[in-house]
Amino acid sequence: MTSAILTVIRGEPLHRSFPLNDQIEMKIGRGGSCDVVIDDPLASRVHAIVSRQRGSWMIRDCGSRNGTRVNGSKIDAANLGDGDRIRIGNCDLRFSFISIAGPSTPAGPPLSQTLVQDYAMGSEPESMVPLSIGSGVADTKRQQDLLDLFQLSIRLLGLTEPSAVTDLGLDVLMARTHAHVVGLMWADPAGTLLPQRVIPPGGEGEIMLSRKLTELVSREGKAIWVKNEKNRGDGVLKRHADAICVPLIDDARTVGAIHVYRENNQFSEADFDFIVSAASLIGSALARGQQQVELQSSRQRLIAKNAVFDELLGESPAMLNLKDKIQRVANSNGCVLVRGESGSGKELVARAIHRASPRNHRPLLCVNCAAIPADLMESQLFGHKRGAFTGADKDHAGWFQQADTGTLFLDEIGEMTLEGQAKLLRILEGHPFHPVGSTSEVKVDVRVIAATNRDLKELVREKRFREDLFYRLSVFELWIPPLRERGPDIGLLVDIFLDHFRKQRGRNRLHLSPIARKKLLEYHWPGNVRQLRNTMDSAVVMAAGDEILPTDFGLHDVGVQVFDTLRLDHWEEKLIREALGRSGGNVPEASELLGISRATLYRKLESMNISRPDR
Repeated sequence: MTSAILTVIRGEPLHRSFPLNDQIEMKIGRGGSCDVVIDDPLASRVHAIVSRQRGSWMIRDCGSRNGTRVNGSKIDAANLGDGDRIRIGNCDLRFSFISIAGPSTPAGPPLSQTLVQDYAMGSEPESMVPLSIGSGVADTKRQQDLLDLFQLSIRLLGLTEPSAVTDLGLDVLMARTHAHVVGLMWADPAGTLLPQRVIPPGGEGEIMLSRKLTELVSREGKAIWVKNEKNRGDGVLKRHADAICVPLIDDARTVGAIHVYRENNQFSEADFDFIVSAASLIGSALARGQQQVELQSSRQRLIAKNAVFDELLGESPAMLNLKDKIQRVANSNGCVLVRGESGSGKELVARAIHRASPRNHRPLLCVNCAAIPADLMESQLFGHKRGAFTGADKDHAGWFQQADTGTLFLDEIGEMTLEGQAKLLRILEGHPFHPVGSTSEVKVDVRVIAATNRDLKELVREKRFREDLFYRLSVFELWIPPLRERGPDIGLLVDIFLDHFRKQRGRNRLHLSPIARKKLLEYHWPGNVRQLRNTMDSAVVMAAGDEILPTDFGLHDVGVQVFDTLRLDHWEEKLIREALGRSGGNVPEASELLGISRATLYRKLESMNISRPDR
């Protein structure tokens, strides 16, 4: 019998083969939910579908923006034959058939080959065959096997793509065992083992893996080595003198099988041991790679569902100035204090700083200090030892230990207890600290980015925030402008959120009425970008027709007190920042708006520690 595959012959992932399941429709595109995922920006998320209908394989375009071509001709739907070339964006795929042995039935004849050796497999490292080393010259080969396995394991640790793991594993097996055929069968979504890759990738007659041998090792959970007198074996195996098949087991179920065949010479016991051990390493690496792919797909789905964007959106002068400062601050290792109103995007700024910093390959941990109970603040941030307090039934590594060599984002820093502030100050000064209940010191290398929507200077005056910690945190200070001061960015964000939510809700024809857009642009947005995002999500759901009307918005003032403080220095700073925002950072123009001289404004910028624009 034959099985159909798609092989990438141009583009990414190059040379990757995708087995096709004739029981389901196989989606092709760049979306993470597709069965055949291609890395091409010209491809649509779901570009085309391949399926088997009435005994023939067909491809159907899914309304892609750049179209689908078969053998150079643009198609809406077409039959596929062996060797047909499919063009999607800049990626070319070849449709072809490979021969596999037909499945055996329980009543069918058993394998006629002679069983030489078998070995019970599992998903744990103990499944590897123990390769003992003696002191004689005969053990030199075993020593080389151990060295090869060690190098294979090191190289596999650096791979996360399943296709790269497959390529490396099969290449090593082919080179080490001098086999004629090496192949991998992997489970499709329905659990059926199908050929994933076979070496050498020759003609149809060369690419054949024994289905019967695969079923046997899957059922028994054992690696099997059989020898055969050529031309007397069963099906595929009659062409080979020796065959070894090893099941790949993950979480007590068979997820794949590795086949290694020799056409003339027979394998040795050392070959069998090496293949079984290498297959255990390859199986673990493949399972880890599949989990990584699933995690990435899940992450992308969550991002798409929640309209979470990894970048700061906006082209207003205030946002361009903020982005420029982020790039300069990121290269330093000092603390950063991010200030801004609730919902303005303080965590996005922290992520942008981390991505642009030399620590971007290390973890970024985000902690909301306001969400941690006061009596647990120190335990959560700095860790604790078992028995340190009631309920501490095991050791706990705090956020600082978990973020070691990375970045820790402390949101709502003004809510931290004074005791926690004292420990934080010691860490920022380079001193080690003691987890709660511990006598051992812990030293970490963490960059701290703090954020608040409160006036820390006022908290310092009220003795609720340490003055020395304030100056340590504000080595670099970034101010995020509120949405109402970002001018054209409101319209940009409206369009972005509308496009996202109407696609998510399946309402592609929905659009904003002119009067509704006018209302959005004129609203003062006390909740900033977060409020705008939620407003657009609600409007897309509540709109009765294909047009969003002003009545579809849930815009309500919730009694925000305009005069939340009567301190003159507070309002003076706000007015100066407002004038600078309106003038695009032009000090002479801002001084005219404020009715003061340029020299006075420069002095106030200096005394209030407001970033002084370039003159």
